[in-house]
Amino acid sequence: MSATDGSLLPKPGRGLAVAGALVAGAVALLGIAYGAGWLNPGHPATAAAAAPEAGPTPAALMWRLLIAVAVVCALATVFGRLARLIGQPPVVGEIIAGLVLGPSVIGALAPWLFNAIVPTEVLPNLNLLAQAGLAVFMFTVGTDFGRDGVGRDRGAIAGASLAIMAVPFALGVVVALPLYTTLAGQGVDRLPFAIFIGTALSITAFPVLARIVQDCGLLGSRLGSLAMLCAAVADVLAWCALAIVLAMIRSADPADALVALVLTILLGAATVLVLKPLLRLLADRYAGSLPTPILVLLVLGLILGLAAATDAIGVHAIFGGFLAGIVLPKDSLPVRQVADQLGGLNRALLVPVFFASIGLRTDVTAAVSHPQVLAAGGLLLVAAVLGKFLGAVPVARGAGLPGRSALGLGVLMNARGITEIVVLSAGLSVGIINQSAFTVMVMMALITTMMAAPLLRLLGPGIRERSATGQLPTGDTYASGDAAPVIR
Repeated sequence: MSATDGSLLPKPGRGLAVAGALVAGAVALLGIAYGAGWLNPGHPATAAAAAPEAGPTPAALMWRLLIAVAVVCALATVFGRLARLIGQPPVVGEIIAGLVLGPSVIGALAPWLFNAIVPTEVLPNLNLLAQAGLAVFMFTVGTDFGRDGVGRDRGAIAGASLAIMAVPFALGVVVALPLYTTLAGQGVDRLPFAIFIGTALSITAFPVLARIVQDCGLLGSRLGSLAMLCAAVADVLAWCALAIVLAMIRSADPADALVALVLTILLGAATVLVLKPLLRLLADRYAGSLPTPILVLLVLGLILGLAAATDAIGVHAIFGGFLAGIVLPKDSLPVRQVADQLGGLNRALLVPVFFASIGLRTDVTAAVSHPQVLAAGGLLLVAAVLGKFLGAVPVARGAGLPGRSALGLGVLMNARGITEIVVLSAGLSVGIINQSAFTVMVMMALITTMMAAPLLRLLGPGIRERSATGQLPTGDTYASGDAAPVIR
């Protein structure tokens, strides 16, 4: 092989000459551009455009968001464990952690630290995560409904649940009337405001109630079983009342509100009567053969799709998440495992972010510094506690429960927890209540949840009378400490 045949360029001399000519042409073109003034720094642009404002790069924004979420989760974990040490459900500590993070504590004492943890540019993304966590939380609540077998006492338990919900609801509606000018949102009519306050006072947090029953040794007792069944039924009624008031507030006239309610009922009926059996059939046939990531995407699609549907109807996205939990085929092991994994991730990551978003909107100092607002909050607290006792105790006594067990039922029904905060957040987002009302009612939810465990201890061990079967009607659903993902 000759030297020419072995070179990469068979005619290197000619190639070098051509390359030199091209370089010379490029230099000449640049010289012409410079001589004509095209490259002059002061040469005006032909079409001036406003320069975009400098902001953090996507990488910097993601880093700040990661820091904010990490701090929020760490704070919620620490406060949750401290709450357990003093005999309270972890949710109490997590709510307090959200309040500490907001303007009530860190924002007031160390604004620089508050801005470092939650900078302004991170807030929209943090709120988006909080809303996602709220939808998944309502999904986990929905998956827990319908597990309890009421048995032969279904009529009495349904009547008791209705009374336990109706008495605080009516009392809340009456109490709301003189508080309208102090706590109502701007431009809200008196009727939807009063219905919303009545609904908020009638709430019982079914998931946190399960944890209190477990921690206080009431698991499998007559009182514990009755309380969880009544809470489940009463909360369904409360969600229905909330859907009505949200439809009223989001509609321009009564006809629009009626249309929204009819559409909500139709959507609920379609999901339960059509979508639920269809999903069960598909899960039985295909769930076992689908990869876990695909199942996760399908479950998330169900949650967010129904949330978007209920939001478009005019009620609230939380009802879509709740419906998704109800129609999920729980009998399918792969689907149930995915739901549990989503619930666990949401519990560890997104629910603390939701609490943080609540804390960012709650300024306790500003609310309690106004005597009128503080008095309104005290009146709502008294009405909330009294309403549950007036509904639960007479029914329990009339049905044959001992006096202490009847009082215990009233105590348990007062545990409001995160469910109450979800309702309040929905009311604030649509303007039914103002910021002051939101703050004092969050404190009401916190106080009524905190008082449950100590009051049950004061009532003594006599309230731990076993039920006829010695177990909850749900079997072993709540019998293990591993049930924590359903406890809020």
